[in-house]
This record gives sequence, C-alpha cells and structure tokens, in this order.
Amino acid sequence: MTRLSICIPLEAGSADPSLLVAALLSDAKANIEIVLAGPHSSVEKTDSRIRRVTTDADISRQALWREAIAAATGDWVTLVNAGDMIEPDLVDMVDYLERSSPQTDALAWTVLQIDRAAEPGKAASIALPTRYHIDRFDKTAMLMAFFYWKGSLNVPKMPFGVHHAAIRRSVVDAILAVPAPQSWSTPLPQYEWAAKTLIFAEELAFCSRPLSVLNISGYVAPAVAAVPGDFPFHAGLGLTGAVAEVQFQVLRDLGNEWGGGSDDFVRACAIDCLLEQDFDSFRRKGNGYFAALQRFEDGRLAARFRPQYAEVKADQRRGLQDKALLVDRFIGGAQTAPEFYDVVKSMMPSVHIICAGATQ
Repeated sequence: MTRLSICIPLEAGSADPSLLVAALLSDAKANIEIVLAGPHSSVEKTDSRIRRVTTDADISRQALWREAIAAATGDWVTLVNAGDMIEPDLVDMVDYLERSSPQTDALAWTVLQIDRAAEPGKAASIALPTRYHIDRFDKTAMLMAFFYWKGSLNVPKMPFGVHHAAIRRSVVDAILAVPAPQSWSTPLPQYEWAAKTLIFAEELAFCSRPLSVLNISGYVAPAVAAVPGDFPFHAGLGLTGAVAEVQFQVLRDLGNEWGGGSDDFVRACAIDCLLEQDFDSFRRKGNGYFAALQRFEDGRLAARFRPQYAEVKADQRRGLQDKALLVDRFIGGAQTAPEFYDVVKSMMPSVHIICAGATQ
C-alpha cells in the first residue's frame, strides 16, 4: 500500500504545481502518490504515482479539499497548495513513526511562511528553529489551544490537521465518515480539518524541523458572509471570526456547543484588528468585532475588547535571536516557496539524521 498521499487541490488561478510535483517525484523509489484534484491540471501524467481527480468547475474550496482527500489511498495523507513546498523525504519520517510509534495518528511540524507579495528590503525575516526534535504533544493541551484559544494570536496556536500536516488513514476515514457539511461553508477548510483531526486523533507528534513552506497571502473576507444563526462570529468579520465560525459549525454538526467565549478569544479578535495596515481598516474591523461581542451572550465580553491601533512594522532582524535563526525572505535569491525551501534545507539536518536520533 502507498505510504503517503500528498494532495494538491487545483483551484482557478492556482500556481503551476510542476516544480512541487517534480521535487516530490525526484526519488523514483519513494512510496508516495500525488493527488491532483481540480477541474483542470497542466501537469502531465509522466509517473504512475500521479493521480488525477477531475471535479466540477464551480466546486467550492471546501468540497475540493474533501474530494482530493477522499481520493487518496495512502496510509498517511497530507495536503498542500500548488504554490507551496513540502519535504520530499516526509515519507521517510512517516515510515519512522510507523516503526517507532505506531500509535501516533497525527503529525505536525514547523511550517515556514513566506509572503508572496513581499518586497525585497521590506519583508519580515523568516525564523528557522535551532532544535530539531520529534516531540509528543498532549491532546488536552491542543484542544484547549484550538477550541478555547489558549495562548493564541489571531488564530489558534495548534499545528495539527491535514494542511501542512499529516494524518493517519484511520483519522481520514473517521473524518470522511461524518457527512459533508450541507448547511454551511468556509473559505478556510484547513480549520475544518484541524478541528476534526483534534477530535478524532489520539496520539500527536510534532517535529520542530521545518518540513514545508506555505506561500501565504492576506485573508480577504468574503463580500457576502452568511451569519450562522444566532452565532455572531463569521468569516465576514476577519480571520479570527472565520476560524470561530468553523469551530462552531463543526461542533454543532457533532452535537456539541462552542465554548470559546473567553478572554483569550477576545484577545485574538483584538490582535486580528491590530494586524490591519491602516487606521480605517482597523476601525472597521474593530467595530465589526465589537458589535459581534455585544450580541454574544448578552455582551458579557464586549467591555474587554479594547484594541489600540499601532503601526505594524516588519521585524527585519537577522541572525540568531531567541533560539531561532532569522533569515531574509529572499535568501539566496529565492522567490518561490520551492526556491526558498531549497536554500534553507541546506541549513538544517536531514530527515534521516533526525529519525536516526542524532539531533536529540
């Protein structure tokens, strides 16, 4: 059986996945499959490990991800976008977990994020960790971090899921056994899969070595956002509202209530406002969150929401800082995620060294 399935959803306007696919197929013996899902693909099927899933042209992102993952046959499944990069030797780490920790059913790692719209000389530095262990994470702590927003910024600090992370076949099957959402949708399916992974997975492993690069762009709220009944937080408010909506909908579908209304969540809403680049945008977003907080549970949290506008400045420090190595976003002339990963990969120990225990 295939050890690792790497799903690449192809939406209208997606980047060309050719560089990513070529890197993943560079080892002819790697026990992987690449699932390209979408209405079209420019990648030729030159390798038997490439699978194509043709979808309707008007398919939603949420449904596209589900179709891609449902088509995967591997023991483990991960998903990245066409403009991203993921470690070709990830399959070897999965093999290692199968031998050393067969009860592990979710794997996450440090994900490097580069801004596709960044300008040379103005972009924030990228932090490379200086430790490369594989650790076990407590599920209860991750549940608190995700659903109760403990220690969050504008999104929960919880790395597990299927997007730039990997889950075992048993978790995939458990999630797919739950009917696909019919009454709601989200532009951020990564948080739907994160929520469901936490619910169905039991043993969590985290590798501090970066194993992928995410090509990010700023969150754009949908022009028309459906408000989920009497729950006031939604994708139209901002990224924090979109994540809260996903949490609410997933929990409701499973017969549970959302319990994230806390000071930690209020702080996350405030941080989401502070990330705006100009005062007018900050004010509009703040007014939206404040109105939502007033509607939530008789407004008990509204008075605690007091964001103060401050100009956001990119951290352009370089070198070793607080157990992380800060490097230029354009290091080595890297423009794309594959190019960036190709440069920084040479600065880190290989997956094989980590799995051999040499970095412990």
